[in-house]
Amino acid sequence: MSDTAGAFLLGAGAGLLASAVVAFVWARTRRRPGTVEDPGRRADLTSKIGHELKNPVMSVKGLASSGIRLYPSMSDDERLEFFRLIDVEANRLKLIADEISTALRIDAGQISYHVRDEDLGALVQEVAWRSPSGQHAMVVEVEDGLTAPLDRTRLSEVIFHLLDNASKFSPPDAPIEVRAYRSPEGDAVVEVADRGPGIPAEHREDVFGEFTEWRPPGYEETPGAGLGLFICRAHLKAMAGRIDIEDERDRGTMLRVTLPGG
Repeated sequence: MSDTAGAFLLGAGAGLLASAVVAFVWARTRRRPGTVEDPGRRADLTSKIGHELKNPVMSVKGLASSGIRLYPSMSDDERLEFFRLIDVEANRLKLIADEISTALRIDAGQISYHVRDEDLGALVQEVAWRSPSGQHAMVVEVEDGLTAPLDRTRLSEVIFHLLDNASKFSPPDAPIEVRAYRSPEGDAVVEVADRGPGIPAEHREDVFGEFTEWRPPGYEETPGAGLGLFICRAHLKAMAGRIDIEDERDRGTMLRVTLPGG
């Protein structure tokens, strides 16, 4: 396959993925037996999802179209950069699609949890190591021998979302601090702290809603489906845990995950 054909297929594939996600939402919000259909909720969800998918889809399509048009005059380095940018936007699109799928499965009660004692410290280090932190330094402190009953896959999602939020809502070069330890009460605790603008008390419940639209001042255009913390709270509730927002005075936001002791 030629590079130009690959660019074309990537652009077309992004559009097909977006259409498939909207169709998925339409199917999932159809009336189930014994329930009353809510066309307003369906329309609202479809509109919000379409809005979130629009930017990455248009970016992929624009890059692919430009790559096809300019390919003959581009150097090898320029071609590689085009494909790198397409890959970045395609990954962003996939992340949004994955979040939407997970949120809808949570709503439908279709997620299974497999909770067992795990090495929480090792899990935190693993997720922190593979999470994209951009320009942010990651400072990780983990207590030795820290275990807790958890679903490894779902808690990995939780920690990933917290690190992603900290990265998106912090100034460039500001560090992200991660701590995992045993509380005096015997619970296992994971804290993720950033140096961003923080979350005012009046918005701390809003950010846990589905498709939350609230963004801190200066970050109003930050992309995202507004589903990360909704997913985190649902996963933790299923593991008998909880998530809290703490006020880091003059330092940003700290999100604290608490799980029953192992």
